Amino acid sequence: MKFDCVKVSGKLDYVRSVLPMKGGYKAKISIDGSIIPNLTLTNKIYEELEVGQGVTLYGMFKSSSKKEKNIGVIYGLQKESGEKMFATSFRFMVPMILAGAAALAFCMVFLIGWFPSLFALISLFGQDQSYMYNATVVTIVEAGLVALFFLWRAWVIFSATSRPESWEIIAPSTLSSRFSKFHKE
Repeated sequence: MKFDCVKVSGKLDYVRSVLPMKGGYKAKISIDGSIIPNLTLTNKIYEELEVGQGVTLYGMFKSSSKKEKNIGVIYGLQKESGEKMFATSFRFMVPMILAGAAALAFCMVFLIGWFPSLFALISLFGQDQSYMYNATVVTIVEAGLVALFFLWRAWVIFSATSRPESWEIIAPSTLSSRFSKFHKE
């Protein structure tokens, strides 16, 4: 789950291939002649986009080596007039979903990992009086590490969205080159 938080500035040429989805739209945007496909926009940001206007888009873009898998989420918009708006629902909703996934992952790894840990400890150290306790402790540590991974990614998203002004500025053509030509047609 590698993503970059970047700002893209330029003149908005068009917004096309708009497909409604829950809470927003999936669209293709052209900025300064560079097409940026596979974007998710909230309803509020979509309604504020004006063709021909200079904009700065704040977005989180997946950075995969397989270009057809790259997607983007527009987190914020700054108009020519300086007015800014952000999709704060992303800031709180995504980390909460990841925290829920962390709890679920903890439970699943604990349940699935307890028996293999038990057998591994018995085969390594033999059957003593504390093998059940040791297996439980080892499994809690394993499950905790898995849950910490999800919580770490939630923290990364939350902290990145708290200061969008510090995001890297990228040229529209550079961002466009991350996406497959298939999606730009």
